Amino acid sequence: MKNENLIVEVFTAKDSEDIELGEIVYNDGNGILAATSAAKGPYFMAMEAHTYTTDSDHEIPCVVVGYCDVQAKPANALVEGRYVEMSTTAGEVTLFDYASGVFTDIVGIGMEAVATTGTDAYVLLGTYP
Repeated sequence: MKNENLIVEVFTAKDSEDIELGEIVYNDGNGILAATSAAKGPYFMAMEAHTYTTDSDHEIPCVVVGYCDVQAKPANALVEGRYVEMSTTAGEVTLFDYASGVFTDIVGIGMEAVATTGTDAYVLLGTYP
């Protein structure tokens, strides 16, 4: 993936939180951490891994808006052009449940089809209904 035309901001990791490259994160008011299905966003993608106990710098660049390769754990196959939301696994996306009617869970737009066995997906972040 080319890191071009992305809007990137630097965030501080929450105390004692480890962050993975490509993980979907959010800021709970005390720093960024892996987003869960209970988080209401906004959502970002971590551009580097961070181990809190061994890294001395707790600043992490994150994509705020852009086309990204993010971690995924689809309960249902992802469909190109449909919304994705947080899965039950922290930091990973799945196909948005349109029947829920809860649009605050949307992470972005899936930009490719991904089978339920997929572990990553191209997602357009920063676009919401």
